[in-house]
Amino acid sequence: MGCRKLIIWLPVVVALTACEPTTAPTPMHASTPSVPAGSSDRIPFKWPGEHEDSPSLSFPSATDAVTFLSEHMDADITLPTWVPSYVHLDTPVSVLLATTGGIRWAQVKLATDRGVLGIEYGVSALDGCAPEHSTRVTVSGQPGRLRISADPDGSPRKWVELIWPATLKQPNGLFGLFGWISPRVVLAMAESMSPVSSPPVITAMNC
Repeated sequence: MGCRKLIIWLPVVVALTACEPTTAPTPMHASTPSVPAGSSDRIPFKWPGEHEDSPSLSFPSATDAVTFLSEHMDADITLPTWVPSYVHLDTPVSVLLATTGGIRWAQVKLATDRGVLGIEYGVSALDGCAPEHSTRVTVSGQPGRLRISADPDGSPRKWVELIWPATLKQPNGLFGLFGWISPRVVLAMAESMSPVSSPPVITAMNC
């Protein structure tokens, strides 16, 4: 009787064994976005070197951009603690990254209803250089250069650039602000940012 039971159940056991998988399932790999705005700590990131294409990244806010830059730059990174009512730091921004003279620098660009507003970190310079076509100013006790340019379209608005700390002898700063805003507003925003250390030594930039 015992032998007969073995003959009856053995095919069932064999059939069940044959249904089991012989190899482990292949794990699924989640895809990684190339530019995750505001989540730089979750993927590896390589800062562009000299003469490499400068990527433009997008972030949901200026605060997210500054957090990202603080993780990848040695320079002081801070936002203005005062901005005019038409500037919103919690709206999407774009960030341009580059390396000049071995020093990393970045431009954060915000869109406002009066045009672009830019903040420079790491290395700042007047557009096209020519520091002699600028005025000496002081930002938190440090020297800076301010340049005001007329709108080529003939409107009354002015294009304003501010870099600091910077002098005619050392025309590259560590911070910069630029945009279609008044000199008074630019200086007030700069004064609301933390004082910075000495600027990097760069012989030429955007010249």
